[in-house]
Amino acid sequence: MKIVIGLLIVVIVAVGVILALPFLIDLNKYQDQYKPLLEDALNRKVQLQDIRLTIWPRIGARVAGFAVLDDPEFGATPFTSLTSLNVGVKLMPLLSGKVEVEEITLRDPVITVIKNRNGVLNVSTLGRTGVALPKTPSRAPIPSTEGPLKILALLAVDRVSIVGGTLTYRDLSAAKPTEYVLQDIKLLLQSIRLGQTPSLHFGALVQPFNLPVTLDGTFGPLKETTDIDAIHLQLGLGKTDFTIAGKTVGQNATVNISSPVIKTANLPMTLPLNKSVDIKDLRIAAEVKGQEAKLNDLSFQLFDGQVTGQGTLIAGSDALPFNSTMTIQGLQLGPALDAVAATPVSISGTAGADLALQGRGFSMPDLTKNLEGTSHVAVKDGKIEGVNLLQEAISILKVAGISLDNAQATAFSTIETDLAIKQGIINVQHLLMDSHDFQATGGGTIGFDQTLNLTMNLTLSQDLSQAIASASPVAKLTMKEGRLSLPLIITGTVQAPSYGLDSKALAGKVQEQVREKVNQAIGDLLKGSTKPDDLKRKGQDLLKGLLGQ
Repeated sequence: MKIVIGLLIVVIVAVGVILALPFLIDLNKYQDQYKPLLEDALNRKVQLQDIRLTIWPRIGARVAGFAVLDDPEFGATPFTSLTSLNVGVKLMPLLSGKVEVEEITLRDPVITVIKNRNGVLNVSTLGRTGVALPKTPSRAPIPSTEGPLKILALLAVDRVSIVGGTLTYRDLSAAKPTEYVLQDIKLLLQSIRLGQTPSLHFGALVQPFNLPVTLDGTFGPLKETTDIDAIHLQLGLGKTDFTIAGKTVGQNATVNISSPVIKTANLPMTLPLNKSVDIKDLRIAAEVKGQEAKLNDLSFQLFDGQVTGQGTLIAGSDALPFNSTMTIQGLQLGPALDAVAATPVSISGTAGADLALQGRGFSMPDLTKNLEGTSHVAVKDGKIEGVNLLQEAISILKVAGISLDNAQATAFSTIETDLAIKQGIINVQHLLMDSHDFQATGGGTIGFDQTLNLTMNLTLSQDLSQAIASASPVAKLTMKEGRLSLPLIITGTVQAPSYGLDSKALAGKVQEQVREKVNQAIGDLLKGSTKPDDLKRKGQDLLKGLLGQ
């Protein structure tokens, strides 16, 4: 009985000692040993308010009032701070004198990423000792090949979690400073050890879009540098899912992104669209080399057509320079234009295009100033709804008695044109339009502000030419080889075009016809094939035609 009581007393004393350990052992004296290691790895000053030993739910330590100060170039406020940092260690290795970290939990961390007025990020010097800020500010600083992952050489962790975190991104370089926030961050990393491949689960709410974001997958194996041999992630942006695969080597990276369908109504940004659009089977293959991002392959389906493209983008300035090429095949033009805007005039048909563009920046002022490029566009078997070019020409000529199948549409078999873009103006060159009743050629300009300045020459079919010529003597004089040719001017805007007859060009055509008839009559007279009286009568008929009598 005495032995049992003695053992019980020993157990009680042992439990009491264990429970008293957090109060008896002061871990703050080890700050001077480990704090410089953290500061050296992060290249930041670190603040630790208190360190306490914990025995439940596992043996370890709890750090209260932990903060990493920002780069002095960005201010004296913390870059990150958290309520508590809990570190749990494994018991059995600890009994043999080894410290193996089992779990790290960060509660309520607050992280602030700032881009200053010069376009430099405060994270650009994180983990980079003695690196001066660039003389020419970069909008995308080249990342360090060492970075904070160097701290993994100091420990091995089975599990890292973040509960209730907040990440703020503040851009002070824009004309109007902007701020985006990740709220309610939940992060779980497992197998955080050098040589192993961690698994990742991340979730947050993006403000001001109120957009839920999730990220799941693996990346690794981890090294003391940022080199990652394999990245496999699933990204969820609201109701849109993406698959991401790639790798990083030093300052270079390759990435492949795919998504089965993207509905523009579910995207966080507001697009200039009249209705939601489905982008199907998106595939992106890209690589980054330093500050150059190269789009090796882009493909997706849009309005039953296939779009493919390539391009490059160079970081390092306010207006990012880029160049790109794109090919469009089989796109249904009617639904595409309806999605952009509802206008009185729309074009349907199956469209294809080849584009080559280069410029700087992506805002409308930058594009208007710097965008340049060329394109060839072809539309097959379509219709211009809301306007009939023949009806407009007949109305201008004030010809009565001509009936058309559809006075509110222009059907065509082909529209082809070359485009040249420069300084906010689209130059339309070598325009060709084929229809059952006419063929149109011409060119002109279309502004980014949707203003029109086009000239077109309509060559009508023989039957339609004869019908119009019989009712309009002036129009008869513009006939050549039995077909009527009418010069039109199209001005106004894309939404409200206006049509007019090019009187100068028409007068030129009339003069040409008169000159040909006069030369023919004089030739016949010199050959003796006509008499002076016949020549006089032809002249009178010609004058009557000119005067409309």
